[in-house]
Amino acid sequence: MEVKNGNSDIPSVGDNEGIDVFYELLQLGIGTRMSLERKMPLPESMWTDIMGMARKQAVVGILMDGIMKLPACLMPPSAVRQRGIQLLLKIEAMNRRLNRETVMVDEYLRKDGYECTILKGQGLARYYVNPLHRMPGDIDVWPDAEPDELREYGSRKFPEKEWTMHHTHMPILEDTDVELHFQPSYMNCPITNRRLLDFCRMHRNRCASNKVMLEGNVKTVAVATDAFNRVYVLQHIMRHLFGGGIGLRQMMDYCMVLRKGMTEVEKKETLDVIDRLNMRNFAGAVMYVLQRVFAMEDIFLLCAPDRRKGILLLREIMEGGNFGFYDKRETARNLPGKVKKRVRNFFRTVSLAPAEAVWNFFFVIVFFFKRRWYRYKSVLGL
Repeated sequence: MEVKNGNSDIPSVGDNEGIDVFYELLQLGIGTRMSLERKMPLPESMWTDIMGMARKQAVVGILMDGIMKLPACLMPPSAVRQRGIQLLLKIEAMNRRLNRETVMVDEYLRKDGYECTILKGQGLARYYVNPLHRMPGDIDVWPDAEPDELREYGSRKFPEKEWTMHHTHMPILEDTDVELHFQPSYMNCPITNRRLLDFCRMHRNRCASNKVMLEGNVKTVAVATDAFNRVYVLQHIMRHLFGGGIGLRQMMDYCMVLRKGMTEVEKKETLDVIDRLNMRNFAGAVMYVLQRVFAMEDIFLLCAPDRRKGILLLREIMEGGNFGFYDKRETARNLPGKVKKRVRNFFRTVSLAPAEAVWNFFFVIVFFFKRRWYRYKSVLGL
């Protein structure tokens, strides 16, 4: 399926034509488009902008997959193409290293008596046509145990590391950050957070038994199931939107999860959980982005796209870049600057998920005291 859109709803970031071509190349890369709309070569300045957007959104590998499908007459200039190939080779090498290290982390936790699931990252890469071309990040592991037990384990094993609501850091690899998840994620609203934890408990054993072999390895690791990812990746996107920002890499991950396909029964089960977590409106905005940017086929939609909210979400994505790291609207790193950023982010995005946005402020205060309570328990040996 190919989607043709006018420029009226394109975020005001860069050149409109350049953004259109950028989206089309990503569609070529994942296989939802067969050719570019353009028949004339693009100027080198536009290619520079497109590569800049790809780096900002952490999707260089998939963009290069699209570029490699172009006819010779539409190929970018040699300098741009060679730079892209160099970045692609680095991404492939990083993925191979993370695949090996993922097995090492899995074996480390096994020795301590924990079966674990690999969340996001290398587990989501398997949905792609070229798994080695997805930009990798850190390694997220979710042991098959209750959150409180894992908090105690993390505090005892890595006492020098501060932990967040849902994870702590495992300093066991030299060049790769490893996050030990007490729970896969959390929600700001206490009611929906409890429902999310119930959903995670229900799927924990299934995920820990879902063994796959990552490219280049001879040992298997467990990755999250399709049913779990259809809810978890969407919720992860929503949480990061309010926590600092989200980029196209995470949206592409969700597109690839949904394009794996599902039965009508599985779709109903997924939507039932999304409704219980109060994410239906946000899901509508995400469906719009997945169609607008990635030309995702109608058959894979979870619900009807919400164009108005989707335009707002896409604008936040294009402004902020990967996890909001490139957001120039608020640059202060001190406490007042962070508070100011949260307040402005609240007013920009509150319509996408009102309950989560409102509860976000209460959650920050509650977690501040909760984290210190667990820290004191660890220090006193309680």
